[in-house]
Amino acid sequence: MHNGAKNHECDVCGKIFTRKCDLKSHMEMHAGVKNHACNVCGKAFTQKVSLKLHMDIHAGIKNHECAVCGKAFHRKPNLKLHMEVHAGVKNHECNVCGKAFTQKVGLNRHMKIHAGVKNHECAVCGKSFTHTGDMKLHMQMHFGIKNHECDICGKAFTQKSHLKLHMQTHIGIKNHECAVCGKSFTQQNSLKLHMDMHADVKNHECAVCGKAFTHKGHLKPHKEMHVGIKNHECAVCGKAFTRKGHLERHMKNHAGVKNHECAVCGKAFTQQSTLKLHMQMHIEIKNHECAVCGKSFTHKNSLKLHMEMHFGIKNHECDICGKALTRKTTLTGHIRIHDCMKNHKSGI
Repeated sequence: MHNGAKNHECDVCGKIFTRKCDLKSHMEMHAGVKNHACNVCGKAFTQKVSLKLHMDIHAGIKNHECAVCGKAFHRKPNLKLHMEVHAGVKNHECNVCGKAFTQKVGLNRHMKIHAGVKNHECAVCGKSFTHTGDMKLHMQMHFGIKNHECDICGKAFTQKSHLKLHMQTHIGIKNHECAVCGKSFTQQNSLKLHMDMHADVKNHECAVCGKAFTHKGHLKPHKEMHVGIKNHECAVCGKAFTRKGHLERHMKNHAGVKNHECAVCGKAFTQQSTLKLHMQMHIEIKNHECAVCGKSFTHKNSLKLHMEMHFGIKNHECDICGKALTRKTTLTGHIRIHDCMKNHKSGI
């Protein structure tokens, strides 16, 4: 024993020990004997030294610190595994999809996804998750916990990964390109939603009017329209909108920004949708027909104005003589007559 000779060999794995008592303790590991229990949590261990290391966890002792990032660990093997992350070493590969992991435990967790194992259920909504960590993050969503805040705009997120994706919008990284139209996106999920538009997939239907939408995010403001919720108000004229996007488009009218030009006549418009309606005029598409006289119109709004004429609706009244007219444009022309008469009387 004093000369360092190792005469005690394990019959199971062949490991050799100097002392017989060490071999005995080692054999208990093979036999699954766990006589050393933690008095804090009850977890049992084969060897006393393992219990001692475990007790360091309860005491918060972390003596093994990473020289790269400063993260500390209870055990040296854990630090060693962590260092592989910095080195980019991924020796544990999934035999199903080929994804590689730094640690075996990461691969084991990943394999549960392929197996469809979801043992962690949310107590609020019943949604199940493969990993307990994912379930905990999900629970934060229910309780509105958002600990990851953007330093640039202040927007907060439940998960760090969501903040990371959000930061790409600020620096303009768009690695996900649409194979149909070439439009690029910051996030893979945004591209996926965009592709649904090309495929005309509309799974989100309004329970009130039956109108269907590609994105769930578009259905929500549409429902607000039914109940008259308009939270987005123009600071210039006070007009309110259901959606922020509609307000932004409206603000371009005030700014006089007209980026959408007609390729036929050169007329420019503030909005793409207005240009689209204008183009119908050039190709003489008139899908809006009057039920009274059969006259057709390019724009739905033009038909609406035309119908007011049939029903005698005159909402535009002259402030000078009180005469009411069907259209605003007609009223403008009518006021010019008053101006001409005024100028004639004054001798101008």
